[in-house]
Amino acid sequence: MKLSRMLPFLENEEIKELVDSILNNELSNEKISVMQIVPFLEKEDVTRLFEASLTGELEVCSAGFLPFLSSEELTNLVERIKSGDLEKLKIETVMPFLNGKQVKELFKEVLESAKNKKQE
Repeated sequence: MKLSRMLPFLENEEIKELVDSILNNELSNEKISVMQIVPFLEKEDVTRLFEASLTGELEVCSAGFLPFLSSEELTNLVERIKSGDLEKLKIETVMPFLNGKQVKELFKEVLESAKNKKQE
């Protein structure tokens, strides 16, 4: 039986155990895809898998986690990208998942930066 078919019936404890098994590279890809379980995860487990994808510990597209990250996590992600700490994702990829306030703040920063370059 495929693990993915059991997901709707699992409790948080079993899902956390599944996430741990994925992070410890104990499962083969044909048994379950990481992206299949994301809708069933609590925020902290989404973050754990997302961070593993960013560091290369987990070979899955990091952008696939973006719809499941909290607003706070997205804000932190934008800051990491802007500071140069994270090159795996671009702000343009993250922007559709930001809220209006986050987009406005980002716009103001980009606009100010463009104005400053014009003056130089």
